[in-house]
Amino acid sequence: MTQPSHNPNSASEPAMAAEHDLLATILHAEPAYPWQPLAPEAEGYLTGLETEFDALADDDLNTAIAAGWQTLAAQITTQMNGAQVAAQSTPGLALAAATSVLDQLRQFQGRLPGELLQSLATSATTLARSGQPLIDQLVQCVGDILPGWNIDDLAVLARPLAYSLRDGRGEILELNLRAIPATEWASLSDLEQARLTLTIASVALKAAEIDERASDPPLC
Repeated sequence: MTQPSHNPNSASEPAMAAEHDLLATILHAEPAYPWQPLAPEAEGYLTGLETEFDALADDDLNTAIAAGWQTLAAQITTQMNGAQVAAQSTPGLALAAATSVLDQLRQFQGRLPGELLQSLATSATTLARSGQPLIDQLVQCVGDILPGWNIDDLAVLARPLAYSLRDGRGEILELNLRAIPATEWASLSDLEQARLTLTIASVALKAAEIDERASDPPLC
């Protein structure tokens, strides 16, 4: 609250000071109001503010306040509408990202059932944005598909693939794919299914990471 600079016994001074503060807050998008009004450097600001508003007639002051409130209300409405649109578009963006990842997994259609590929694409899209370590992303991605596996056992199998994701080396992935028979899913052993799923999950996570980087706004 501004400190009254006139007769302290005047009853209208506190009300006028409050109106000055309110109008300054409404009319300035980024008000430079001093946090410590009693500080010496704030005196010039407050004096100029009082001089400016003392020059306004009552009708002009009321009109300015009303216009300020309309501007503020419009800004709030715009921000709320923008937030609502963003919230509504998020599922659509996630679906588009998962579809893009799934396109990268089409090469494995003959080796993994379609519903499992879809699950991997969806999980990878979510996990790539989680900030978790790569090995945890791999284990969680595959654990949803192979719930019968122990997490620690999956982590042992996932570790070389996590290293390859981190270092950008693809030979581990290629070696895994060559070591697993290119046959129907149901005919693979449990170990082969786990290794194949982890390998394909690493491809899905890599694709999701690339899509995420491409969708990030450029740094100024």
